[in-house]
Amino acid sequence: MKQSLEIRHGQRLQLTPRLQQSIRLLHLSLVDLAQEITAAMESNPFLEEAETDVNELPIDASAALEAGADDGSLEAQIHADRDTCAPDYFADDEAGNNYWRDSGGRGAGGRANTEQASDWAEEPAGLAEILLGELSLHRLSVTDRAIAQAIIGNLDDRGYLAANFDELRVILSPDIAATDDEIEAVLHLVQSLSHPGIASRNPRECLLLQLSVLGEDTPGLTNAQRLADQYLTLLSERRYDELLRHLHIDRKQLSEAVSLIHSLDPAPGEHLSSSVAQYIVPDACVYRQGRRWGVRLTQESARNVRLNDYYRQYLGENDPATRKYLKERLQEARWFIRSLKQRDNTILRVAREIVDHQQAFMAAGDSALTALTMREVAARLELHESTISRAVDQKYLLTPHGIFELKHFFSGQIGEATGTTTSARAVQARIQKVIQSEPRAKPVSDSRITAILNDEGILIARRTVAKYREQMNIPPANRRRSVL
Repeated sequence: MKQSLEIRHGQRLQLTPRLQQSIRLLHLSLVDLAQEITAAMESNPFLEEAETDVNELPIDASAALEAGADDGSLEAQIHADRDTCAPDYFADDEAGNNYWRDSGGRGAGGRANTEQASDWAEEPAGLAEILLGELSLHRLSVTDRAIAQAIIGNLDDRGYLAANFDELRVILSPDIAATDDEIEAVLHLVQSLSHPGIASRNPRECLLLQLSVLGEDTPGLTNAQRLADQYLTLLSERRYDELLRHLHIDRKQLSEAVSLIHSLDPAPGEHLSSSVAQYIVPDACVYRQGRRWGVRLTQESARNVRLNDYYRQYLGENDPATRKYLKERLQEARWFIRSLKQRDNTILRVAREIVDHQQAFMAAGDSALTALTMREVAARLELHESTISRAVDQKYLLTPHGIFELKHFFSGQIGEATGTTTSARAVQARIQKVIQSEPRAKPVSDSRITAILNDEGILIARRTVAKYREQMNIPPANRRRSVL
């Protein structure tokens, strides 16, 4: 094979390390970003935690955007310490003095308190630990205690026994050879602990165990036991007419029995299983500014980190390796801080564009949500659509109607008879309102909802109504029907 040299001219897209870092930081949530900042400060001597002046008055962040602030001046122009929320926060804020402050979001020195809170929080006891603790109050033989521990160890998150007797015998062998009667007796003991329904083998047994501990004078108890024992399938399908024929009772008695069963817990283990609460920290918050709504960042990540000037004196060291190391770390520190500023800037611009477009939502909620796509926001801000997607992913906005993910404000459009369009989420809110106002004994069908919306000028098909209803986890009409 003959070897040769040739020159080719072409173009290719290559992401620099700085751009890769900016993209990664933009995608992170506030909690993940706090961990990223902590890791960066631990690995880079030029990064340190900045001290926040608690007496510093907030400045409207929108002023920096209108002035076209660059990365270098953004920190100076957007420097509000928004760590608490005044009681009249959503009132008129013409002077810009009311601002949002999350008392649990930032601590002394500006460091996020999410890690500190988790350090002090005690891990809750799990389902197995609770049951083993109660089991220790009983005097059991070695065999019975081993069987009980095997049963408790094979409970799923709902509290149901996930192993049959043959599988339990395999677990206990070869040390213990347990019979079915022995396992059954210990199973009844575990089921009789202070949490009725635990260690059930199916929903029927779970409901019957909870009904068995109720007083005999409980209204509808006898009929509820018959329902749970023999007619759970008919009950789940809400075939009330057939239940009336099988049970030979009137609708009032059936209603009492059904209400009693609905008051039971079909998955008692979920309330005893240990779980870590997932906290949502909003990235931005809206506020009243005259007749319109504005938006501010709740926490500015770039303000929590600064360059450590102490190590600059070592940049003139004679050792080449030391100089090289310090110069690289200094450059990395500068890039990191600039990436944080750019992240704040991008999120604020996107949030501001969303709030400007969804002014009606702030006053009326989902029913007033207008159609908006990421492509439209990207075109207005002259950014790529993928940048908008990263900027709204895992980012939350505090509004008068609660905390919403920024993705919530993007919705497709549906045509109206007048030629205008409405957002799909507003249509969902209207469907939910129709269902909430329906007669309990005669729910509104999807076809009827379609007719109601068409009469209001919203052009929508029945299958679209069914799709939106399923997205809102609303059952069909035949499963919403009440006994009475």
